[in-house]
Amino acid sequence: MPGFDRISELPESLISQILLHLPTKDSVKTSVLSTRWKNLWLNVPGLDLNCRDFPFDNNVLIDFIDRFLQFSPESRLLKFKVDHSRDEIIKFPDRIRDAVNRGIRVLDVVSNTYYQDADDGLVYPCIEFMPLNLYTSTTLVSLKLSFSGLQDPGFVYMPCLKFMHLREVRWHSSGTMNLEKLVSGCPVLEELIYLHDDESVVTRVRSRSLKRFSIPSEHSISCFRRVVQTFEIDAPGLEYMSLKEDHFDRFVVKNLTSLFMIDLDIKFIFGFGRMFRNEIRDFLTGISSVSHMIISHQTVKVYIFLYSKSWSLSNKWKTLISIHFLLSSCCRPFIFTQK
Repeated sequence: MPGFDRISELPESLISQILLHLPTKDSVKTSVLSTRWKNLWLNVPGLDLNCRDFPFDNNVLIDFIDRFLQFSPESRLLKFKVDHSRDEIIKFPDRIRDAVNRGIRVLDVVSNTYYQDADDGLVYPCIEFMPLNLYTSTTLVSLKLSFSGLQDPGFVYMPCLKFMHLREVRWHSSGTMNLEKLVSGCPVLEELIYLHDDESVVTRVRSRSLKRFSIPSEHSISCFRRVVQTFEIDAPGLEYMSLKEDHFDRFVVKNLTSLFMIDLDIKFIFGFGRMFRNEIRDFLTGISSVSHMIISHQTVKVYIFLYSKSWSLSNKWKTLISIHFLLSSCCRPFIFTQK
């Protein structure tokens, strides 16, 4: 029949699941369709908000979040995604705590990094620390934090967490909380994306379950640092690794016995041009069993430097260097496969 509204005939539970895949601002728009749809968006088991969709008044945003959380406080939430990088939200970690208590599976937060003083009107940097119950969530499967603070809860155990994306998080100044401790409390973690904050001198990842690890490209990273920063990974189950840009000065790899593919775009250069030759050679040895490799021109140039210094390299690296000379005019990265 022409004009027949089939969607409205669906069960509310099914409509809520459909709306879950939309940003909350879009699911709210459905409230004007009919009386039945007026509060349906409040029954959606997830929140997906961006502060840029609200007037420049943080009270409006926080009132909206509170209305959503208080509408059906006993129901389970599946997703809590909020980007409030533009606006300061007072006691926002308390809202995250409530969401965690309601069994969320996905947490995605972009934190605000400044606040405006009420007395002098000036803007100051701040760190928004995540609530302590986050570290013992038994339902969380995916965790994505940007510019957030992580403190030491004393105990970390997230038995269902499989995906973790940390972008420039801030560790508590006590120094007792770090990436190694966080990852060690995630026994089934499979994928980790990490963009560090330039504060940690040594960053370690040790995991038997990890399968994919990436350090993404971030062009704002400074090449001039006061201390040598080291990254160490020990992951016997790792199958894929991507290292982009020079976020760290040294890379230490251990037990990468399952590594199948690697994507490299790094120069291994510290500070004012000093080359850590021994560390680079050990790195190459540590990934020598990889079957597939994508490698940038700048990384190949490092290998050429080592080769020109008569360093002992495997036949794989010598072949790669020969390919570089043949294709030196090509601007694309090399794809190398070992049969």
